Amino acid sequence: MIKPLLAVLTLTLSPMAQAEELQVVEVASNTYAIVGPLTDRSPENYGNNATFGFVVSDPGVLLIDSGGSWKGAERIEAAIKTVTDKPVVKVINTGGQDHRWFGNDYFAQQGAELISSVTTQADQKAREAQQVQRITNLIGDAYQGTNPTYANTLIETESAITLGNRSVQFIPVGHTHTPGENFVWLPEFSVLYTGDTVYVDRMLGVAPQSQHRTWIEAFEVIESLDPKVIVPGHGAPTTLEKAKADTLNYLRFLREKVGELIEDGGDMQSLSSIDQSAFSYLEVYEEIHGRNALRVFEEMEWE
Repeated sequence: MIKPLLAVLTLTLSPMAQAEELQVVEVASNTYAIVGPLTDRSPENYGNNATFGFVVSDPGVLLIDSGGSWKGAERIEAAIKTVTDKPVVKVINTGGQDHRWFGNDYFAQQGAELISSVTTQADQKAREAQQVQRITNLIGDAYQGTNPTYANTLIETESAITLGNRSVQFIPVGHTHTPGENFVWLPEFSVLYTGDTVYVDRMLGVAPQSQHRTWIEAFEVIESLDPKVIVPGHGAPTTLEKAKADTLNYLRFLREKVGELIEDGGDMQSLSSIDQSAFSYLEVYEEIHGRNALRVFEEMEWE
């Protein structure tokens, strides 16, 4: 089901984000987001608890992130086919998280070129075994048939990727949610796909592989592009203002409050005194806010 962009951008918390099904949203001409649920990976969502995207061109489809499993990739392809019968011929992985690349093999078997950055692939290799164990525990039999497959085209610097009559800019942005995050920028429409550097409607995760300080710095790139539409890694297509409210402002808040606690001689046991309730409107707040503070504390101890 294709949702009109205006309706999505004006929702505070999109109902689509609560559904297990993937929702297709047109963000510009022949340019789309595929919005998955805000909840954790599950057998029902096949590991596709994220937002993906695709661009339709004359020779075929450029897919942005391939899903959390073989079956998850099948669901992404089915979502694309609600718009076009053209095949997926290129896949970009914006990061090293499982739902960004565990569906690669599905599209590679159909002849698609797989594209990512050198740093992203290094992260995928370093965390592959850990991620396979975690996702199999979460989605069970829905993982069957999945064969994590690395990109066969690696990019080190900002580059243009052209497919027929369409061209996008691939922008490696560095260490945010994972060590090798990348943006996909469409200047003709001022649309930016951010992967896991932007979360909206759902609280972001500062995980063991994350780096919150350089994550904050990555927003300088976003602000310099000044996109009209952001397709985040989690949540519905949105504005720069909301991306900053739900991601940048939260990261700055954690850094400020944890820094104050450290200066006052506080320790890990004191983290619960930080009042994060201003961000309690975000999904999975209860499950994740405590460990976010802990991870920022662990990072800042060594600065």
